[in-house]
Amino acid sequence: MKDAGVLRHLKAISTGIKYLLFSKRQTCPYPEARQKVSEKYRGMIELDREKCTSCTMCARACPPNAIKMQMEEDKEMPCLDYARCVFCGYCVEVCPTNALEHKSLHDLAFRDYGEHKFPPKKLSEAGKDPYTIPKGEVKVKIDEKKGLLYE
Repeated sequence: MKDAGVLRHLKAISTGIKYLLFSKRQTCPYPEARQKVSEKYRGMIELDREKCTSCTMCARACPPNAIKMQMEEDKEMPCLDYARCVFCGYCVEVCPTNALEHKSLHDLAFRDYGEHKFPPKKLSEAGKDPYTIPKGEVKVKIDEKKGLLYE
């Protein structure tokens, strides 16, 4: 009886070692290689300031009140607070002129609390990737004594 239990444990351990040593990697080397997202993906929201008619429909449709209207160039335009945004897409759907659009960019980090608020000018550039790193610019090496080394 005890031998059967030990054999089951040994079989489980050998299976784990097999997957550890001989399986293909399931991760990608981020940020050099990124996974492609679907065309319907709801990422960062970008504003086309020329199309915006100041109708305030986006602000009224936003469930978490992440959009506030702000005066810019004699027009009220949306200011988006990404700390509150849940990426539901209601603002994009309700916009009568298609001035708001989802982009595929989704992995943004902010250093300060105020950086997550996107005024209209910054919101019109929201779809551009600020983290474009040329290939080969940053290399990571593992040193047993020092840890991670960046070159």
